[in-house]
Amino acid sequence: MPGVPRSAYYWMTEHPEAERVDPIAGDVRAVRRDDHERCGAGKIKAALERRGVTASGRRVGNIMRERGMRARMRADGPNRTGRGPTRPGSRTSSAAGSTATSRAPAWPVT
Repeated sequence: MPGVPRSAYYWMTEHPEAERVDPIAGDVRAVRRDDHERCGAGKIKAALERRGVTASGRRVGNIMRERGMRARMRADGPNRTGRGPTRPGSRTSSAAGSTATSRAPAWPVT
């Protein structure tokens, strides 16, 4: 860990309660609370940038994962209407995914 003396590093490994707390974790939690817990890492990152806090999307995603935050989804599947796929070969059809994987490559395989 850069910037941490060797003695402090070894002390920290023996004392897990002294975890490093990310300084923007409170900001991430506040943005999420203000948006009624609906936004994911990308929207939180954009909101933090509007507030003047610089953070990467990966860092925001890691903070969310460590604290058990997840974006709330609209529904549990690609077809939210409950009526099934609209036509064979559509993106929600089960047959659409199987045709792409069963095709042989166009080049000779040695």
